[in-house]
Amino acid sequence: MIFHIPLRDLKLFSAGGLEGLSEAELVARLRAEHPRLLAGAQIEIAGGMVTIRFPEPPAQGKAEAARLLEKGIQRCRQGEYRKAAGILERVLDLDPSSTPAYRNLGMALMELGETEQARQHLVEAALLDPKDAWPYVVLGNALVREPGKLDAAEGLLAKAHEIDAKDPWAMNSLGGIAMERGDLAAAVAWFSKALEAKPDFANAHYGWALALSTQGRDEEALERLGILFGRAEVQDARSRPVFANARSLWREITTRLAEVRSGESLAAVRAWLAGIAERSGFPVREEWADFPENYAAQTQMAWKKGRDHHLVRLRRGYPEPAWHHVLAHEATHIDFEAKARALGRNRWFTINDETRRKALRQMEPDLRRIARQGHSAERLAALAAQLLEGAAGLLFNAPIDMAIESRLARELPALREAQFISLDTLAREAAALSTHREIRQITPERILSVNDALNVAAALFLRDLSGGALDYIEAYRPFGCLGKAERLYAAFRDAEAGGIAPGAEYDLVDEFASQLGVRAWYVWQADSGPGGPAASEPPAQSLRIDSPAALMCLLAALERLDGRDEQEVAQIAAEAALKGTTGLDLDSPEKLHSLSAFGSERFSGLELLCLMHAALQRVSPGADSGADFSEVWTAAQMIFATRKK
Repeated sequence: MIFHIPLRDLKLFSAGGLEGLSEAELVARLRAEHPRLLAGAQIEIAGGMVTIRFPEPPAQGKAEAARLLEKGIQRCRQGEYRKAAGILERVLDLDPSSTPAYRNLGMALMELGETEQARQHLVEAALLDPKDAWPYVVLGNALVREPGKLDAAEGLLAKAHEIDAKDPWAMNSLGGIAMERGDLAAAVAWFSKALEAKPDFANAHYGWALALSTQGRDEEALERLGILFGRAEVQDARSRPVFANARSLWREITTRLAEVRSGESLAAVRAWLAGIAERSGFPVREEWADFPENYAAQTQMAWKKGRDHHLVRLRRGYPEPAWHHVLAHEATHIDFEAKARALGRNRWFTINDETRRKALRQMEPDLRRIARQGHSAERLAALAAQLLEGAAGLLFNAPIDMAIESRLARELPALREAQFISLDTLAREAAALSTHREIRQITPERILSVNDALNVAAALFLRDLSGGALDYIEAYRPFGCLGKAERLYAAFRDAEAGGIAPGAEYDLVDEFASQLGVRAWYVWQADSGPGGPAASEPPAQSLRIDSPAALMCLLAALERLDGRDEQEVAQIAAEAALKGTTGLDLDSPEKLHSLSAFGSERFSGLELLCLMHAALQRVSPGADSGADFSEVWTAAQMIFATRKK
């Protein structure tokens, strides 16, 4: 195989100057700089052209090299760069003239951070195929990240554009350099040209949005990001970072706009509450309360409490303006129920002893499996009951929450940014808890199946509501629940398209339950007026803390106390309780508190409270720590016991 390389192209890559070198010196320089590439090749230089002749590999070796090349490229697409590099190295052993192997090996090594070796292979790819713009693009992008190399990077990218004037990657990268130089107009022009060549090019959409945001044109930037999420696709593992960056920018802009429009969104919510008060016959009041970090609010409806007003209790310290959305969401729950009551269609979602027994019977095989891990029957029964309550609450709330959020999006546009900030936080917390490996190990498969499907259905809804900007579906993909979730979401969309009449949201709950095979887990009770059972309403007697963060803090507390004698544990409990009397900020991650038993180590408010609770349960099981950890304490104990084995 013969390659002809213009001598001028060598000057772009040679470590030293080539001027004044004899033909023999040039050949020696080339062999020194590219020993592997040129090991068995013949080199001639004449008329400003370098001619390289490679011996033809055996037919069998060439066929094997072609097969491995495809395999290596596929590994690159999947993000398995180390495996890809090994495969592509073997390709070059079989066929040293394989230009695609040099190029893809260089790109894989660049992803692995092995920059110098990557450059070597990319230079070799460029030398062997002067009409291939890709090596120049990758080399140029690598130089952009190095201090003082912007001009050199621009030279390589300009060469790539010269080779292929329609290559979108080269134009996109030149747009990035224009941004680095502060020439935003030129940057936008390059991104626009890249999109003319490739309309679904995520990188160019993102670069354009970033340039607009830098100019303070946030609305236009969001519009451009919307086009990215709507049209562009993740082609392979190498394109995922741009989507992550785009979503990060979307959150940043949305948060900024939410803060700017805070007064407008709050005024809209106040008007919303006034309308609900008029329709329900009772005013809606709100108050701040000490809820834990993942518990946003509690709603007490007038007809359930025998009061002359509804009360929405909001978590103290919940960020502005996200709490505007929480207030509107909770008030809309009231509105849904008020409308159903007016038509005699309201009913209570109830778990009783009979439905609980039926549900636990469905879980018996799973509970036996977990019991084999060595957990006590008493602890396992307590955990199963807690998990059932949580899954049933999610079953009731998931479809109704979709209906509420859909209505808020339609009828309260001023709340849009605050709504997305709040929903993003809730979705992130749900994903963190649902995908936690150790929690899944002690959760019955039946519960996991229900929770996963409901969480992914909610994630599908949120993805569509946000135009693709908020997408948590990938987090659940390993659990094989997407098909089931898509059917649930389709049932919601069908109901929404036909209009969900007052009281029909309960039929949607039944549809979800039937699809999931858990219709026996609950019964409906006729609306009994004041004092009737409330669906998913938490007890107000103590501070309920059931977040993933609390579970992890309790687990850490058990590990810190492990091996300490009872007297030392009692002292830790007493000291933590004493510090708690001055007030603990459970929302703040700041580590402000110390305990003498742990030297210079510092703890956040939540960590200190969890240490106190774990220590108290050790010295006096059942003691009241002033916080309700019942939803996560058993799980923490079981995970700790599993780790100890």
